[in-house]
Amino acid sequence: MMNKENIKKIEELIESFFYTEVDLNKKVIIASNEAIKNGGKRLRPLIMYEIYKAVAGDEYKEDIIAPYLAAIEMIHTFSLIHDDLPAMDNDRLRRGKPTTWVSHGEDMAILAGDMLSVQAFEIISNKMQEVDDIIVLKRMTRALYKLARATGGFGMIGGQCVDVEYCGRKMTEEVIRYTYALKTGALLQASFVIGGILAGANEVEIELLKKAGAYIGEAFQIRDDYLDIVADEKELGKPTHSDEKNEKITYVNIVGIDESLRRVESLSADAKKCLKEVRGNMNSIVEIIDMMVNRTS
Repeated sequence: MMNKENIKKIEELIESFFYTEVDLNKKVIIASNEAIKNGGKRLRPLIMYEIYKAVAGDEYKEDIIAPYLAAIEMIHTFSLIHDDLPAMDNDRLRRGKPTTWVSHGEDMAILAGDMLSVQAFEIISNKMQEVDDIIVLKRMTRALYKLARATGGFGMIGGQCVDVEYCGRKMTEEVIRYTYALKTGALLQASFVIGGILAGANEVEIELLKKAGAYIGEAFQIRDDYLDIVADEKELGKPTHSDEKNEKITYVNIVGIDESLRRVESLSADAKKCLKEVRGNMNSIVEIIDMMVNRTS
């Protein structure tokens, strides 16, 4: 089992960056705060936190990592809010609860997602203004760029673009893996890499973390496609057969369930090999990887 104390700590750190729900703009803030609090495994901030702790050792500084933990969860939540919209996947259920557009309307869902995408970079840049140590500031700048790159046209949004464009169209394995690398892989990879960058990992270690993140990003998405076919909707917490409904071709459709599960196992093993060559105790990360690739929801 993952460390519940660490998850609770991450939850508290994320919520410490929430906007208050008191002004005339509170409707969009309520929608965005609610979307983040609406369950979720916190995998991306958890990975970032554990990598940072392992590599930093005695140099661990919570105030440096905290805004990045909140930011990556805000960006992930923004992607889910928009992904559920009628113009995208048109899903009414997320984590067993009504999606943001169902609860607050399409207009507020769009605005809530937009706001979170900006709030993420606001809280990081706000912290950067307080930092005097030039080495730490350079690390934070590099990590900020990595997060932005993983979010935009060559990251999660770019992957969503290809995913939407190919609805109802034949996708080759090459196109699918490209889509996975951007749509799901980019932010998961950023979790690994940003944790390392902020902790002072060297270039060899950062490259290893980058590879590990890419392997896990692909494995996670393949597992997600598998669950969309075989999982129970109640346990999964969202509609099943969503890919079929939206006429999306997945890796599982092309190679079959057995080969997909073998691919997931192979990718997770490759990720663990990479982590063995990075300083620090990576046992907690290995535990998270095992949970991710064997999950049933």
